Amino acid sequence: TFVLVFLAEWGDRSQLATIALGAARNVYGVTAGTILGHTCCTGLAVLGGRLLASRISVKKVTYAGGALFIVFAILYGYEALDMKNVI
Repeated sequence: TFVLVFLAEWGDRSQLATIALGAARNVYGVTAGTILGHTCCTGLAVLGGRLLASRISVKKVTYAGGALFIVFAILYGYEALDMKNVI
């Protein structure tokens, strides 16, 4: 799980902001704040996921996620084809 989260979060805006803060401010304070903030955010996500799983079946969430993935794929595919005509 660590590797999956690490790769998914590589180079996102919060990481870039942390690098900038570390360069401009106290490195130890930025490190502590980053660890605390990420711990709180991840903890809330885990608790929210547990609450959601107790109220909605995993199968329904999987189907909804799959349907949204297909909808977004169609929308972005249409947008990409539409952009070719503009150029």
